[in-house]
Amino acid sequence: MEGSDADTKQTETCFDRTFSALTVDDVYEIAKLIGTEVEKLIDGCGKDSVVGLVPKIVKVLELLESFASRNHAHKLREEELLKTFETIQLQQQKKRAGKDSEEGNEKHEILELQQKEQQWRSRCEELQGQVQQLQEDKEELQLRLKGSHAHEDRVQRQEREVMLKLKEVVDKQRDELRAKVQEITTISKEVEALQEQLERFMKMNAELRHKQNVLQAQLKSTVERKADMEADLKEKSKEIENLLAQLDTTNSNNPSIKSQAARASAKKTAVDQKDPDQPCFTKKEVRDILFERNELKTNLFLVQEELNYYQREILNEERCPGFLLEAVRSAINKRRKLIKAKMLGIPVNECESSDEDERGSLFEQSEANGTEVDGTDKPTESRIQNLFGFLTRSGSGRSPTHLKNSSSTWEIIDDSEASNELEHHASL
Repeated sequence: MEGSDADTKQTETCFDRTFSALTVDDVYEIAKLIGTEVEKLIDGCGKDSVVGLVPKIVKVLELLESFASRNHAHKLREEELLKTFETIQLQQQKKRAGKDSEEGNEKHEILELQQKEQQWRSRCEELQGQVQQLQEDKEELQLRLKGSHAHEDRVQRQEREVMLKLKEVVDKQRDELRAKVQEITTISKEVEALQEQLERFMKMNAELRHKQNVLQAQLKSTVERKADMEADLKEKSKEIENLLAQLDTTNSNNPSIKSQAARASAKKTAVDQKDPDQPCFTKKEVRDILFERNELKTNLFLVQEELNYYQREILNEERCPGFLLEAVRSAINKRRKLIKAKMLGIPVNECESSDEDERGSLFEQSEANGTEVDGTDKPTESRIQNLFGFLTRSGSGRSPTHLKNSSSTWEIIDDSEASNELEHHASL
């Protein structure tokens, strides 16, 4: 109820005002009231009854709005002009009232202005001095700044040069390090190869030491046997002397016994000449035979060492080429033929037939090596065969390792032992 009463009062005030007192808000209120009335007409009579009326009402309301806004602007302008006129009148009244007091105050103001002028002058002088001081400081700072810039440029240039030098040094050291790394790799490979070679040499050294110990033991046994043989020889020589003395005494007593002894000795020499196993060599021939035997022993020992070395090398080397194996086989076969020919006293060509079956494998030791030699046609026995009858007849089936290990058969005899042996043969 209170809201409807307020609306009715506002509409009454809008329509009661004159055109000069009409505002834009009043125009909006009028448009609102007209809109409500138009809605009532549409509800009562339909929309077609107000189709031509609504645009005209809108146009009139727009004109009324523009008129109210211009009227309001004119009113504001008039109020401002009135206010300015009133202020001008008040100022004129004040001027008229203050003219009398101004004449008395002018002198006082002049004095104050003079004092202020002096103060301002002194202040200006102080400021000018400060400005000059600041300008001098500015120039000094500019000079310092230029010097600092130059110093910074020089420092930067020096730093740049130092960086370039450091870069060159680093590149050089990098190249040197790469070269050193390559050198270290090569040296490490060489060291590994030398270590492998050292291991091989150590193995060979151990084997040689073992063989040296064996040879020393053989040498010791031969020396002991030599001493025993010399003692036996001395005893036999004494017995022979005693027998000769007894024979001389008996011969001097019985000439018939002497003739019987001569006959027995003649028969014995005849039987000895007929015996093929009876030694019939001179001292020079026996010395040559012993020298040749020693040479063959040394050659056999060297060949066996070389064979063992090549066997170790070939077995240790996983990727051994075939042509190297064939070369080693052929060299070892030739060496074996030559040694066998010298040992048996036969030509080298006759040993080829017995060695054809041994070319299949270098590392296998077959038991038929000796039987193959015996199976061939045996040549006529030479003096060496006659001397080494225990080798050609009973020891033909022995392997080279057995010949090497047999200390009773393969001792190297020096010249003194050869001379003693010759004397022994001569005495026999």
